[in-house]
Amino acid sequence: MAHPKDKKEYRQQLAESFATLLDEKGLEWHQEWANSKVSMPYNAITHATYRGCNLFNLAVIALQNGYSDPRWVTMVQIMDNQQKYHSGQKWHLQKGSKAAWVEYWFPYDLIDKTALTWEQYRKLLRNGERYEDDFRLSTKYTAVYNASLVDGMPPLPEPEHYGQEITSDELVEKLSSNMGVPIYNNGGNRAFYSPSEDAIHLPPVQSFENDYAYNATALHELAHSTGHPSRLNRDQSGHFGTDSYGYEELIAEMTACFMGVSLSAPASEQHIGNHKAYVQGWAQTIRADPNILVHAIKDAQSAATYMDWKAGLITELEYNKSKESVIVRPTAQPEKPSRKHPSVLAQLQQLEQKGGAKAPHMRRRIAQR
Repeated sequence: MAHPKDKKEYRQQLAESFATLLDEKGLEWHQEWANSKVSMPYNAITHATYRGCNLFNLAVIALQNGYSDPRWVTMVQIMDNQQKYHSGQKWHLQKGSKAAWVEYWFPYDLIDKTALTWEQYRKLLRNGERYEDDFRLSTKYTAVYNASLVDGMPPLPEPEHYGQEITSDELVEKLSSNMGVPIYNNGGNRAFYSPSEDAIHLPPVQSFENDYAYNATALHELAHSTGHPSRLNRDQSGHFGTDSYGYEELIAEMTACFMGVSLSAPASEQHIGNHKAYVQGWAQTIRADPNILVHAIKDAQSAATYMDWKAGLITELEYNKSKESVIVRPTAQPEKPSRKHPSVLAQLQQLEQKGGAKAPHMRRRIAQR
């Protein structure tokens, strides 16, 4: 991926990468993601897990290039001229290595003409020292390199496991119970979620090749159920063959990828037969309008975090933090004439409506790859 000059070019490059993956792999992209035995991409120095578009972009690049290491580092971290990142170790980027690019959103101070951290921004607003329209939302693109391209890095550490292990059977059972979505095995040869009933209908258990195939299908339909008005309230009015139906299918596929655990199982024949026609449609649509992919990533990330919470993989506090805006609006502020540009708050709201990224934050994951 070349250095994107702006948000539009970044999204175009992201869309092209994923569309190419769909062209090459079809529905197998999901299976390869689940079976890659790689946890979600994270920074090797800060240990912060990438989210949203950055997470998706780095994961797709890893699939395309066969990277088996989830760690990524910047050139500054590799060189470590001040010896504060990996003192006593010499890291060297392999010749000819290609960079990936991650997108960072940050508040820019229009008064002091400087970039701020989100904590600095929030503190100024909380203390009433500054006004929202003293800032604008800005973005930058930073090159990162996969750890497999860096000589001298220590081996990948064993994944840490937080809390109790959970099997695929337990995962589906917990989600069905805690989300209040019953699963009935009366679907004949169809597997589907009914928004009007808020229930899932699957074929008889014995019609699946194995338990994994059954659970993978159930997880896919549970992802659809997150869109119910009582949960995340997505538009689920589309019927088979419509664009809105295809978009909802894309969200369900991505949601399972974003979850803190994954089922290492191939999609069932029922699932493939029902949805394979959408693969080429996704690729064409995403190329035509990259914002559709960005919006789908946002919706899938929200659905995955919700399901992680309902499955007991993250706490309610962690889930609520994931929903919080990076903006802390003061309860009261003196009125001030507005500038011509929208405030950082308004810009973030506009980005979210268009499927844009929120400021990054840490998220604990269970590594069960």
